[in-house]
Amino acid sequence: MLNPFEIFGLPVDFQLDSQALNARYLELQKALHPDNFVSASALEQRMAMQKSTEVNDALKTLKDPILRAEAIVALNLCEQQDIEQKSTQDVAFLMQQLQWREELETIELEKNEVALSIFEENVCKVKVEMLKELQTYLSNNEWDNALSLTNKLRFIQKLISEIEKTEELLLEV
Repeated sequence: MLNPFEIFGLPVDFQLDSQALNARYLELQKALHPDNFVSASALEQRMAMQKSTEVNDALKTLKDPILRAEAIVALNLCEQQDIEQKSTQDVAFLMQQLQWREELETIELEKNEVALSIFEENVCKVKVEMLKELQTYLSNNEWDNALSLTNKLRFIQKLISEIEKTEELLLEV
């Protein structure tokens, strides 16, 4: 696994200096720009293109708190996690998922924009709290708890996307 923190010369930490990240990204992209390799060999051009892709992938990982947390865990456990194989074993959270899905369906059927706004606000509050909890787990090297929470955050992120789609549908009516 490539270390996205190493690519950007940043410390492995859940809290990131986004200004330093963006500044370093611009530096790297400028150095790897195809115009700089016009007279280079085909191999050097391919290497620069590959490095540019790695920089873009690293940026995507570092900007997304869930992907960033998973990268930190993977670096500390020296293994890549198989996201497709993961499943939430927390029965209470599974029940919460069902409740949220039912609530969103009801809001959509009733075309209730106010309820949707309140629902979105509540889900976003849960996400913020989970991100704080995730930071604590990462700081305390509680890798299993951090992985479990990233799985839950993936669901929350998907739910927020579904809320946004529902909002678009309601605004079209």
